[in-house]
Amino acid sequence: MCGEVLKSKIAFQEGPCMRHTPKLLREMLLSMIRKMGEHPDQYVRQPGRDFTRPRTLTFETVISLLLTMSENSIGKILIGRFQNSEKTPSASAFVQQRQKLLPAALETLFHRFTALLRPEKTFCGCRLLAVDGSSLKSAACPEDPASYRPGTPRQHGWNLWHMNALFDLENGIYTDLIVQKEHEKNECRALCQMAERSRVFGKVILLADRNYESCNNLAHLEKRNWNYLIRIRDKARGIAYGMPLPDQPEFDIPLKLTLGRLTPRQLETRGIAVPKSYYRIPPTMTFDFLESNSPDFYEISFRIVRLQTDSGNTETLITNLDPDRFPLAALKALYARRWGIETSFRSLKYAVGLIHLHAKKPDLVLQEVFASFLIFNFTQAAAWAVDASQGTAKYKHHVNFSDAVFACCAFLRRSAADPLPLLRRRLLPLRPGRTAPRPKITGNRISACYASAR
Repeated sequence: MCGEVLKSKIAFQEGPCMRHTPKLLREMLLSMIRKMGEHPDQYVRQPGRDFTRPRTLTFETVISLLLTMSENSIGKILIGRFQNSEKTPSASAFVQQRQKLLPAALETLFHRFTALLRPEKTFCGCRLLAVDGSSLKSAACPEDPASYRPGTPRQHGWNLWHMNALFDLENGIYTDLIVQKEHEKNECRALCQMAERSRVFGKVILLADRNYESCNNLAHLEKRNWNYLIRIRDKARGIAYGMPLPDQPEFDIPLKLTLGRLTPRQLETRGIAVPKSYYRIPPTMTFDFLESNSPDFYEISFRIVRLQTDSGNTETLITNLDPDRFPLAALKALYARRWGIETSFRSLKYAVGLIHLHAKKPDLVLQEVFASFLIFNFTQAAAWAVDASQGTAKYKHHVNFSDAVFACCAFLRRSAADPLPLLRRRLLPLRPGRTAPRPKITGNRISACYASAR
């Protein structure tokens, strides 16, 4: 049945999501924070000492402030939170309290909250995940050489972080996140780690760009029983290098490779027959399933397809999806959905306000990164409860994400009512096929459309 749907204009399945109302989500989140605050030893630098004395800035209050802090200065954030009270803590007091927290506090909270979400939208019965990375700048901190970039004589230095994320394209939430420092980043290793520890069960289709072209990645994904669709290079050194690919704008070729560590001559010297489709893994290439100088083999099967885009260019993809259920037209429409993770990074940085970091020390930067991802998931899950159908309207609609972030953060601060009625009224039309040229500008000018909503 799924194959018939895909062959006829590729209709995407969209089941109803569980109704996580904002009230339920807030109770879930605050309950987790309270439980962590009751036993904070594993989340603080000095167990048995930090957050043991009664203070205005308790464990729960500090976590809540980190989740809902806006782009304003810390002093103004505290004044707003404590409603101009004369007992408002100073910015210095807040910084001292947050320095007691380990980055694991916000990371654990992000993973626990995300694990409790029950998204139900699928693509032909599969969870549709996209993996990608995005860079994030923070203020200069030369004490952390793994992320520091000194700049030029006419330019200030900065620290650079790489966020590797798994994004659920149908439900609009991040399912996992690994943050790496710029000089230690490895997107392929991050993907393998996220795939191995993922709590997403059932059938999965993973979409990825060319940076994830690796035999090691394919083997890890197959071990996890995940399907994949990854864009690859066909003219440079990669999986397709040296293969007799047709000189055609479109093709679909099934291939089976036998991977090994030894050269054909080394195999013949040991009396081992060289397989027909043998691919030697160089010693410099990571492959976790064969040890160095091992005479063993590892077989892997996939399809290499080439598609022609609407602009006339061609793209080469590798996949292990069933060719009967996913012909070329289906793969073209499916891979186009990968762009959803790119737009999610834009919303995360500008609507949620991740680019407006208040910290420069590495551990404090990580606190704000995981807090922003958690708020993103909270807002998206709250939007699941909104019925965006508009009857006979020309376009489908979706919740205004920027307004939703603002309303949900105010709701978490308990300074506003339930945002659900407002979200139902703040719907925007989805206009498929609309494009606009990417502006080429210099400097740091940001449109008012991208003002932080948190």
